[in-house]
Order: sequence, then C-alpha cells, then structure tokens
Amino acid sequence: MSETPPLPHHSHELPRTPPAEWSRAGVVRLLVILAAVVVVPLLWRPAMARLSTRAVQPSYLPALEASRERIAFRPGPIEDLKRLRPSYVFIGDSMLGTRIDAGYLAGLLGQDVAMLARAGTGPAYWYLSFKNYLIASGERPKVTFFFFRDLNMTDPLFRLTGPFRWSLDEVAQAAEPALDDVIAARMRGPWFRVHQAVNAAYDIDRANAYVERQFYDWPTRLWTADEPGRRAFLDTLNFEIMGLDRLRPMAAADLQAAEDKEADFARNMPRSVLPLIVDLARQHGMKVCFVRVQRRPVGNKAPPQSERMQEYMKQFRAYAEREGMYFHDDTGDPMQTLAMYEDGDHIARAHRQRYTRQFRATLNRLFR
Repeated sequence: MSETPPLPHHSHELPRTPPAEWSRAGVVRLLVILAAVVVVPLLWRPAMARLSTRAVQPSYLPALEASRERIAFRPGPIEDLKRLRPSYVFIGDSMLGTRIDAGYLAGLLGQDVAMLARAGTGPAYWYLSFKNYLIASGERPKVTFFFFRDLNMTDPLFRLTGPFRWSLDEVAQAAEPALDDVIAARMRGPWFRVHQAVNAAYDIDRANAYVERQFYDWPTRLWTADEPGRRAFLDTLNFEIMGLDRLRPMAAADLQAAEDKEADFARNMPRSVLPLIVDLARQHGMKVCFVRVQRRPVGNKAPPQSERMQEYMKQFRAYAEREGMYFHDDTGDPMQTLAMYEDGDHIARAHRQRYTRQFRATLNRLFR
C-alpha cells in the first residue's frame, strides 16, 4: 500500500502557537481593557454629583443601599382612612385589586371598607402600608386582610429592587429599622455582599434612580417646571387614569410560579415581615387575616401543589392561628373556575363582584 501524501501547507494558515511578542501584546491589551472597565465607570460618581438636583439622603434601608434619591412619603391615605373610618381594610397588590370591589363589599356589609392596594408591590410595601398608613391613622378596623400569593409573605425581597424599588418610598419614613433588620437577615449571602461592594464603589443605585427619574418625569417637564404640580399630575395618572380598572388585559400578565425550594416556612418566617405585622397587630389590639389567593387554574382545576408547598401552608396557618390571627386559602375553591380569570392570576373585571360575594360568604364569621 502506498503512503498517504502529507497535506500541503497553506501559507495563509496561522501557526498554532502565536509568537511570544504576540502573547505579550495581547496580555497588555487585555489588561488595558480590564482597567478601563474598572476605572471608567468610577467617573459616574462625579457626573452624578453634578447632574443630580435632588439631595441624596441616607437610605431608610441601609442593608439594601447606603443612600438614594427618593420619592417623598405620600401621606394622603392617612387622611383618607381618618375620614372614612373603615370597619375593614384590605392590603395587597393587583391580586387584591382585581378581586375585591371595595364599594360593592361596603354595600353588602353596610359598613365602610378601605383598600391599600398598589399593583407591583410586595410584602415590604404591605408592611409599611400597615404601619405608616393604617396604624398611623389611629383607625382600628375589625379585621385587616393581607392578600398574597404562595411564598410572597415570607420573601421580603420580592419586588423590593429594580423597577419596583421606587414605590416603597411612598410608604417609608426616614428610618425603618425593623424592616432593615429583616432585609439584612436575608442579604447575608455572598452574592448580596458582592452586589453591595460593587454598588458602594460605583454608586449604581443612585445612577439607576437618576435615570429612572428622568424617564418618569420628562413628559411632565414639557408643560411645567413645578415639581409639586408634576407629582399631583403623576399621582392622578397612576392612581386614577391608569388604575387597575382601566388597564387592558394581557394574555399572561403577572403569572407567577413559586420556587418549591423556598417553601420552608420555619426557616424563612423569622426573616420576613410576618412577625412585624403580627406584633403590630397585637400591640394595637387589631386582628389580621392572611389570604392566600388561588393562582390561575389548570384544566379548570386548582393548580397542583407539591408536598413542600402544602406543608408550608399548613405551618403558615398554624402560625397565624397560634398568634391569634386568621388564615384563609382560596386554593381548591371549586367556585373559583378558570372562567373567572382574565389574565395571569388576575380575576376578570366581570367577575370581581362575584368573587367579592363569595369571599364575604366564605369568611362570613369575620364580617359580623
């Protein structure tokens, strides 16, 4: 057999091992690029100091950030509560807002009902609404209802950062030490320490706040330079013109799946706002009912639950009742069919009064 002739060497092919001087030059270029990546963003700090017109204040959550440009506390709901003097108060996000029709429920009961509902919020917001709005108002309703999904009540970081961060400013005082302790307890992992170190070096939170504010405020600057006027306009836009009742449904809006590995009530409860809410309720002689809403049905049946999730809810119920509070779980209610849902986990507008009637009948003992 004849030997296979060697393949011809093409002069355009690069050598497998680059010359030493190429390697040195490549390393130098790489080091220069890395240095630029590290150093150039540091220029953002003096740029921010020059561009920012609002005073940067120490954060009310130093465990989350050292300082921030914040939206002012919104005291209006306190006066609303004093004027209304509600017998029942509901706190939550859009899961509440798309389920309970406060005016309709008030008509059924012959008693006033107040809603402290804000779409896109989480348990940190709900706790501060309870403390800084309801408790601060001096009103003591018969029952205060907190609506939540799955593991939200024991996850204080849910909707606390990113695009949801600014809404917490509206309900926060200059210092919130109890909430800060909870956040600190949940941020002891290595990833959060890295985030805090990078944020301290580059002032990322301040930069984000500045950019978000520019997008948030720029349309109103076109017609007025008066900041209080802009705030009033934006409040009207957010709470009336673009309220939950006026938003168009979306195919899969706000459909949340729970992380089964986080379904550990005994571990997460002490590092959550749950004990803070319960302690405040006891101190002020108030009753609280935690209401877990049913997520979107699957095949016209309640979504399946893992054993861990079932055990989590069992422990949640036991904790609430042991502390003298109430717990209600919508999950598995045969009356809450898929036909009642509009988008994601939201109840359809046409069925909101139906849900309200069912809720009142199911928890009739609390509405006497």
